[in-house]
Amino acid sequence: MMGGLGLLTGIGATMAGYAIFKEPLQISFDQLTLRLHGSLGRLPSKGLRILHLSDTHFQGLMWRERPKIEQIQRIAASIDYDLLIHTGDFWHNEAGEENIATLLNGLRKPRLGAYGVLGNHDYACYSHGDVLARSWQQFQHVQNGSSKPIHGNGQGNQNCTTYDVRQSKQSPVALAREAKRFLHYFMTTPFELERISYNDTARLERTLTSCGFELLTNRAIHFQENVGQPDGIDFYLAGIDDYTEGSPNLESAFDDIPADAISVLLSHNPDILEDTASRHAKLILSGHTHGGQISLPWLGALHTHSIHLGRREAAGYLQRDETQVYITRGVGEGIPMRFGAKPQITLITLK
Repeated sequence: MMGGLGLLTGIGATMAGYAIFKEPLQISFDQLTLRLHGSLGRLPSKGLRILHLSDTHFQGLMWRERPKIEQIQRIAASIDYDLLIHTGDFWHNEAGEENIATLLNGLRKPRLGAYGVLGNHDYACYSHGDVLARSWQQFQHVQNGSSKPIHGNGQGNQNCTTYDVRQSKQSPVALAREAKRFLHYFMTTPFELERISYNDTARLERTLTSCGFELLTNRAIHFQENVGQPDGIDFYLAGIDDYTEGSPNLESAFDDIPADAISVLLSHNPDILEDTASRHAKLILSGHTHGGQISLPWLGALHTHSIHLGRREAAGYLQRDETQVYITRGVGEGIPMRFGAKPQITLITLK
């Protein structure tokens, strides 16, 4: 028995070591080709190539972040791309500023430019220590009649009813059922985290500008070049502010985009899909979920960090109505652990 316990302990320690020190440092390079309806004559015949990065979450941990930076720069040096895109969470906190600059300044400048949007961590730093208690509190809030959890305020719900299992008069079977419901809720609902400080987003924007990066905050730009020619382009790139910490405005982002135009929308959080106005875009590029960070066979992501996505939709390609969506697993992590969800950059070719 003790031998079996020792074996299980050894296996657990090995898996934990892999999840903390191995997989998070292995950048996966993926390629995806998407065909956009109505784009004939508006995109180059050979395709428009977008290098998609997200969720670098830099916080100045050189031993962990520099190997990732070197891998990304090495991959990028071997490919051609027209646009460089980053869909938010550039840093985890302000200590990551140097590594942001190191990464971006070491990448080849794309032909059409580098663009991005802000994520929730670009605005705020959070405490993860009481995530279970806060999630339980939110679960009780929903159980007590709210139509949906309060999320995105970073402060938790101060007025919801608390619940002490030790004082419950429910039967063991009823308690087990409630525990099962809570586990499902915990795995499928964004964590309710407490803000502990705010990041200087103006400072981040200055750093990005110095690196040749432009933020698209509730606005779009129009690329128009050699229209009608085999190498011509005529499309819009729009960006939306972070769904939870920013002030997203889809109406403003799409204001100058004709209904029949080819448009790509950048949104850090894929929960922008909750707003059907997002379907105005032909393609939405997002991050935020990290692919769940822990993803198991048959089950999928243990936690999607999304109110919109199922566990098998936490990363990769999906479609909503006529809008195509791609969610990258991103480069970094908030909690420094990955298993079955390697960090990722993707070269997307639009045809």
